Amino acid sequence: MIIDSHVHMFSQRIIANVSKKSEMTARLRLQTDGAQSRCSAEALEQEARPAGISACLLLPTADAANVQKVNTAFLRMAAETDFLYTSGTLHPARKDNDKELLRLEAASVRALKFCSFSQGFALEAPGTLCLFDLIQDFNRKKKNGFFVVMDTLYHAHRHFGTLPQYNTSPALLGKLARSYPGIKFVAAHMGGLDAPFDEILRGLPPAKNLFLDTSNAGHTLQEKEFLHLLELHGPEHILFGSDWPWFGYEKEIKHIDKLLGKAGYTEKEKSRVFSGNIARLLGIEMAAMERERQS
Repeated sequence: MIIDSHVHMFSQRIIANVSKKSEMTARLRLQTDGAQSRCSAEALEQEARPAGISACLLLPTADAANVQKVNTAFLRMAAETDFLYTSGTLHPARKDNDKELLRLEAASVRALKFCSFSQGFALEAPGTLCLFDLIQDFNRKKKNGFFVVMDTLYHAHRHFGTLPQYNTSPALLGKLARSYPGIKFVAAHMGGLDAPFDEILRGLPPAKNLFLDTSNAGHTLQEKEFLHLLELHGPEHILFGSDWPWFGYEKEIKHIDKLLGKAGYTEKEKSRVFSGNIARLLGIEMAAMERERQS
């Protein structure tokens, strides 16, 4: 069983705009051919199910004005099928994040996604820290709290013209994880997409509340670097993520499975990476999902 922990649902306009950034797409190894046909839940399911994917986690983000609108749209999308789970998103500039957390909790959402460079906030800003204070306090009061997925495009300011202080670097993300032990953090792209490897190692040492997802990193990291992170953090803290629509399933699953094997992961440990770890974070009952998959 496989659960994809890193899926985007971009519009054709966004896919076209990203695809035009030839320097970035080459550097990040993005597979832009055919990506514009991958912009709907139907297209995702049609590609994912034959590859053995049982469920996908959507990762929306929004600016401050559109948080509620975007969350509502993705909640509706996920509600239309048993195949999709969705994250919610928040923004430090909003004054009603407490109400939105309650709304997301009522909808059984367990994940929050942040992309600081596109949402336009700095991780060390007072408003951002207040937001994470809110999330941690919420988690400590509730039996089932939220985990946080952080995007990690190291050179976002070069590619998108955003402010450098809005980037989520390995060091800033590591500091955030240490400052908020009551929140489980998922560092997308194995901790730092296109980041210097030594900065990932220094900034993101293994921690009980830190997970890394594999999205894209199998293409941008050197193999020995990827294997080192697998060995360093261990199978309980790695999540399979495809970064769909930029990567297709058949080749990506085989690629990550091969890397897990080279790192010495057993079949049981591979199962944790491909489904078990994200299932626990999302509160998915695996046995029930397996029965449903086989029916």
